[in-house]
Amino acid sequence: MEVQRLVDAYIIGLGDNTDNAELRATLVTQISGGDISLLDLVQALGEYLASEEASRRSKGVNVLSDVLADLPEEAIPAIATSKLVQFFSARLADATCVPHILTAVLALMQHPSFTGKFTTDILGALLREVHVQSFQYSTRRAAYQLVDLAIQRHPEAVAKMGDDFVLGYAQVLDGEKDPRALMLAFQIIPKIAALVDIKNNAEDLFEVLFCYFPITFKHREGDPSAISPELLKAALRSAITCSPYFGDLAIKPLIEKTTAAASSVKVDALETLAAGAHVYAPELFKAEMEVLVEQIREDVMMAADDAVVNAALGTLETIYGVLSPPTPVPNDPFSEDANMGDSSTPLDYVLKEAVFQLTADEVKNPEQIGKILRAVARSSTYNCSVVSDAVLPIIVERMSSTEVLTLRRELMDILNYVLSASCDVERKAECLEADKMNLL
Repeated sequence: MEVQRLVDAYIIGLGDNTDNAELRATLVTQISGGDISLLDLVQALGEYLASEEASRRSKGVNVLSDVLADLPEEAIPAIATSKLVQFFSARLADATCVPHILTAVLALMQHPSFTGKFTTDILGALLREVHVQSFQYSTRRAAYQLVDLAIQRHPEAVAKMGDDFVLGYAQVLDGEKDPRALMLAFQIIPKIAALVDIKNNAEDLFEVLFCYFPITFKHREGDPSAISPELLKAALRSAITCSPYFGDLAIKPLIEKTTAAASSVKVDALETLAAGAHVYAPELFKAEMEVLVEQIREDVMMAADDAVVNAALGTLETIYGVLSPPTPVPNDPFSEDANMGDSSTPLDYVLKEAVFQLTADEVKNPEQIGKILRAVARSSTYNCSVVSDAVLPIIVERMSSTEVLTLRRELMDILNYVLSASCDVERKAECLEADKMNLL
């Protein structure tokens, strides 16, 4: 039989590392033209696929995978897709065949006949049977690509897998070290969080994920395919901040990372906290603001690294903006500005120290005090009002009561920072109002 002769020659070629492009093209042409069927090919491969020798089984699946990758979708009928999915799902337990099976499945998944049910069967077998980290990079990459493609093409089916899928993916990622694979793996996590309720397995997924933070590696110079540290860092940050369920797990360890000796780690932690501010529950930040503000104050006061200072101030502004009420409430006894003496007020962690410094005989670090006040004040209209009400009377009173030029200059510097924040807030409000008018 012609197909058997072609298959045997293909297998021999695999053993001899011969280029089988011509044989592959012949098989694809004959199946596409209807001379033989895909099931005929599977039958011809039968003795190889069922062999007790691992190398023969692997070669049999290799032939099938190569042909499937080149076949047009009309050459793969629905009944063939169904039988192939059954076969591949069962054979994923055979480690020798896994690399070629993943390649074949990726080709099949592109076809309309590959249903959500087939997606569930293949994904379930992959997560249940395959220890992905035991394979070389190309196979691990194929596993991540399969998961990503499943989410893209059959999100409803993946969502129904629920906890099993989330926990299974955490196990797939656990132990990954190649930056190229990590880029794929990190990019998938926000998609999972958007599709599946990860609440029950958030801790398992986060523990595997956060062990990579902060991520550092050396970029391979001259390699255009190499992943840059900046891109990988951004992908990890997006994954860590993709779900509110990660907030309770992330905020404390991220704040701890801001105490690191390395400036790059400080900046990474601060920027990740800022990225999480719009995702994590505000109450979680409120509980940690005293510690965070103290660390940011220390970094700004030391002013040893501009990148750290800028990240610290930016994070302070972002988080206080999230914690801020929408607008001030005049004469409200329950508003924050009416309760500045209450240590539970988030703004109090900044204003108490600022007021202490402003009323001291000598104002120390006026520039740093001004920058901190400006960052908090410009975070919202509400916060600007509270900061201004708290510090401007003190500054004006002291400037009018002292003849010491250095003190007056220091107070003027702080005043300028607060006033500039007020201008920034006003401009922002005007821009928002203009945008609203343009939409009408």
